[in-house]
Amino acid sequence: MITIKSINQLLQQAKQGDVQAQNALGLLYLNGDNLAEDVEQAWYWFNEAAKKGFEGARLNLGKMYQKRLVKDFSDKPEKAETPLARRLMQLRKEALAEGMPLLNSDEINEEVRKRRVGYEI
Repeated sequence: MITIKSINQLLQQAKQGDVQAQNALGLLYLNGDNLAEDVEQAWYWFNEAAKKGFEGARLNLGKMYQKRLVKDFSDKPEKAETPLARRLMQLRKEALAEGMPLLNSDEINEEVRKRRVGYEI
């Protein structure tokens, strides 16, 4: 059983950069185990670990997107409801301002579909 004390220890380890603690904290937030279920916090901690190359966190992020728990990408700024979505829109605007060609969501989905050929999800 997970206690408040163990959650606090896990949080401290996660804040110090421990990828296993970050991934575990993400799972706690995602499943609501002794914490309020919080998809954004789950995504945040999985993403922190994934940025450092932790494969388990990358897998968990993929599952979140696959299950449509995270809906961050949108071509329409008015649909950017979460802080993450707003940040993605900001980065998208900056890239467009610099002349970087970007794909729309249909083009992204097609590219993902092409790359998934031969892989079972």
